[in-house]
Amino acid sequence: MSSAAFGANIAFIEELYEKYRTDPSSVSASWREFFQDRDPQLAEEEEEKQPVAAVGGGVERRPLRPSGPAAEPAAVPEAPVPAPAPRPTPVPSPAGNAVPLRGAASKIVANMETSLTVPTATSVRNIPVKALEENRRVINNHLALTGQSKSSYTHLIAWALVRAIRDFPRMNSAFGTQEGTPVRIDREDVNLGIAIDVERKDGTRSLLVPNIKRSQAMDFAQFLKAYNDIVRKARNNQLEIADFEGTTISLTNPGTIGTVASVPRLMATQGTIIATGQID
Repeated sequence: MSSAAFGANIAFIEELYEKYRTDPSSVSASWREFFQDRDPQLAEEEEEKQPVAAVGGGVERRPLRPSGPAAEPAAVPEAPVPAPAPRPTPVPSPAGNAVPLRGAASKIVANMETSLTVPTATSVRNIPVKALEENRRVINNHLALTGQSKSSYTHLIAWALVRAIRDFPRMNSAFGTQEGTPVRIDREDVNLGIAIDVERKDGTRSLLVPNIKRSQAMDFAQFLKAYNDIVRKARNNQLEIADFEGTTISLTNPGTIGTVASVPRLMATQGTIIATGQID
C-alpha cells in the first residue's frame, strides 16, 4: 500500500487493514470497499510472480516449462573468474536489545524515509501573540453568548494559514516528477491537514492527520465547525478514507508538549507543513 498518497496516516490505515483481514465487519462500509479494491491487485501480483500449471485436475504453483522434446543445452563459454570483492567493513551493532520494526511501525519508517526525497527549506520565526490572545477572547465571548464551544489558539492559527495562502499560493504547491523531470504541482483547493493526537483503548497514542477540504472557500464560522467535526471523528474512530486524501498543507502543534521549535517532516504531495511551538 503506497505511503505517498496518505502521508503520516499510512500506519493507521495499515492497522485498519489488519482488522479488515481478520474480520471485515470490524471496519465501516467505505473502508471495506477501499480494501476490497486493493485485494485483487495483491492477488494479481502473486499470480504474476508464480505461474500456474494444471496437474491431475488440480492446480500446482510452479514454473511452467515448454512442452516437446528437450533441447540440447547450448555450450556456454567459460567466463573469467572475477577477482574476489573486498569484504565490507563490519558495522558495530548498537548496544541494547534490537527490536525489529514490523507492521505499522515499519510503514512509519518507510514513510519518513520517503519524505527525505522531497526538497525542502525550513524557516523558524518568533511571532508576538498578544493580538492573537485578544482576538481569541473577543471570539470566545461571542461563541459563549451563542452557546457554542470555545475556539483555541490552534483554531485561529489554522485559519490564519488558510488566509495566508491567498497571498502566498506557492506554499500550497507540491513537488513532483514527470518522466524524470522535476515539476511544481499547483493546486487551487487548500485541503488543510490537522495533526490530531489520539489515545487508543490500550493507552497507546497515534498521530492522525485528516484534512479539511476546500478550506479556502469557507468563512471562519464554517471553518471552525469543519475543524471541530474532523477532530470529533478522529476521537470517535469515525474517520473515512476521504478524510485523509488530497492533503496540500499541514499544521502540527508540538507546542502542547513543551516544544519551542521543531523541524517536522514534509510528506510527499504536500506543499508546506507548519509546526507551532510553545507560547511563552
